[in-house]
Amino acid sequence: MNTTIAQSDAIARLRLLESHADHIVVGIAGTQYRMHLAVAEPVTAEVGKRIAGHIIAQVWKVDFVSTGGAYIEPVYGKPRRIQGNVIGKTTGTNALIVEVASCPFVAQLPDRWQAADIPPGTDVGLDIPDMPIFEIAD
Repeated sequence: MNTTIAQSDAIARLRLLESHADHIVVGIAGTQYRMHLAVAEPVTAEVGKRIAGHIIAQVWKVDFVSTGGAYIEPVYGKPRRIQGNVIGKTTGTNALIVEVASCPFVAQLPDRWQAADIPPGTDVGLDIPDMPIFEIAD
């Protein structure tokens, strides 16, 4: 199994609920999550339509967990903590791809943790101090 994947393979498919100049609000199909995500450039898709892109989160802390399942905290607002399963690593960066509620996050790790040391299949809890950034997929 190839565990190093291109960031382009970590595409989140979301429903656009609100669009603002500096952030968007998106939903994950089949869930009640309403995530607020920063954007570098305005998203021009129509509200209510599906969008695809990368959710890039700068991680402050990594916890290795064995219980608790997968979740995004809080359910409404800026994700502060996510917990899920490592499905891979991005090529050439110190980042993990973490699957949470059928939604992949690109988790940029601080230098004190190395993505190369965390095998796929590991359950992790990640603290995210800043609003994750959404980048539209090409």
